[in-house]
Amino acid sequence: MIKKSVFGKEIYEYSGVIHVHTEHSFDGHGSLADIVQTAENLKADFICITDHRSLEVKNDLSAISQSKVNILIGYEMNDAEKNNHYLIFNVEEVFPLSMSAEEYVEKTRKLGGIGFIAHPFEKRRSKRAPRTYNWTSWNVHDFDGIEIWNYISEWTDRLRIPWNVLPKILFPNTSIKRPNKKVLNKWDELNNKGLKKAGIGSVDSHENRYSAGPFSISFLPHRKLFKTIRTNIQTRQPISSDNAAQEILAYLKNGNSYIVNYLHADPRMYYCGIESKLSEKFALPGEEISLEEKDLYFFIYLQQDCHIKIIHNGKLVHTEYMNKVSFPITEKGFYRIEVFIGLKGWLFTNPIYVV
Repeated sequence: MIKKSVFGKEIYEYSGVIHVHTEHSFDGHGSLADIVQTAENLKADFICITDHRSLEVKNDLSAISQSKVNILIGYEMNDAEKNNHYLIFNVEEVFPLSMSAEEYVEKTRKLGGIGFIAHPFEKRRSKRAPRTYNWTSWNVHDFDGIEIWNYISEWTDRLRIPWNVLPKILFPNTSIKRPNKKVLNKWDELNNKGLKKAGIGSVDSHENRYSAGPFSISFLPHRKLFKTIRTNIQTRQPISSDNAAQEILAYLKNGNSYIVNYLHADPRMYYCGIESKLSEKFALPGEEISLEEKDLYFFIYLQQDCHIKIIHNGKLVHTEYMNKVSFPITEKGFYRIEVFIGLKGWLFTNPIYVV
């Protein structure tokens, strides 16, 4: 956790690694203890474990003591066709494969759970690449949020088998450039309907391994992916150690966060928010502020000059190459920012709502 001064107030920021598979996933590797230790070594404040339709990893919690990392355990659900992947938290049962996406989204909500759509739009540049796993059930709206950036999804999207397989394995981060535009457009569309869906960024880490006789190779290890896309939550009060997991999930659900790729820069000095110069009230991502507060400005501060885009109701309304921006707010709606370093995406906030 780090503290930041935002508009003269102390804000607490927690960095999280979301969508991690352990040895309890059919395609995952690594024990919970090793994965949590890796997250702690890389200064993550929380980690979200989401094995494929399994909560068995909960049995491994007893082997972990005094970790500084808050461990949130959920699972990744899918339908019988292996589409409609859904990250489910706060539900103590694993739903059967016979359930449709509509059914498990609705049941998650009914049971008091929290759910995020995973890698909703995937594409493949090679016919020989693994299949896509898309979200098709857009008629259901009871989900809480959506993955706007998924490391493994983008990495797989950029494979051109066999031409670039070896370079992409040796230098996987060269594939990670920005969130899928189709996902961002869908996210904006949902929020334009007043649905207020949060965005998260995920690694979808499995630590892939392949064996041939006595030989085994590992690539895309957890320790490398944990240094990339994270979701950082921002709070006005420190998170309680007694109820940390529930509080973190609530902040993720509400969109009190931003998504950042640590490959390009550490966001330690970054902040943004909409403030009334008249009343000095302000709103951070995931929060609301009234247009009646008057004299509203969207303030953005970065530690270096970057290409900053301000999005209002899904449309680009301002772009600037600076490290500081003060943009007047005169209309209601939702506002978010996208920040690029060179041509690569670095930081994407959840919306701030002007009402």
